[in-house]
Amino acid sequence: MRGLKYLIIFMVFLTGCASNVKFIQTDEYYEPAPKPDDTEIIFSHNKVIKPHTVIGVIVAELDKHARRPQLDALLIKKCREIGADGVMLVEYDTDREIYLETHHTVVGRGPWRRHVVGTRPVMEVKKTSTGIAFIFD
Repeated sequence: MRGLKYLIIFMVFLTGCASNVKFIQTDEYYEPAPKPDDTEIIFSHNKVIKPHTVIGVIVAELDKHARRPQLDALLIKKCREIGADGVMLVEYDTDREIYLETHHTVVGRGPWRRHVVGTRPVMEVKKTSTGIAFIFD
């Protein structure tokens, strides 16, 4: 019985820490093939100047405690898996409305207004990063 309890706790821990990374292919002629782990992947928040072909969009999603380096690592890992040379125009997003509705409240009016944090039930908030995967021509 105790082993079952630990197994359930372990499974809950794994699902709580799980990430979700998707590749949405836009180039129908591209054949994904993995790259070696030591291959350099270009990571840019701006557009790449060298001639390139866009092969799709990568979306990485983690929980509310995620940081940008963790999301960046997921994008780079996915680039290696699909054989992309890099990812550009990377943007980050938190569903701000859900976050503000569930975590912050403003109480009072005029000069007596106060900002109260954590007064409502905590809901699941996800942080995402989106980037455009490309290969060099």
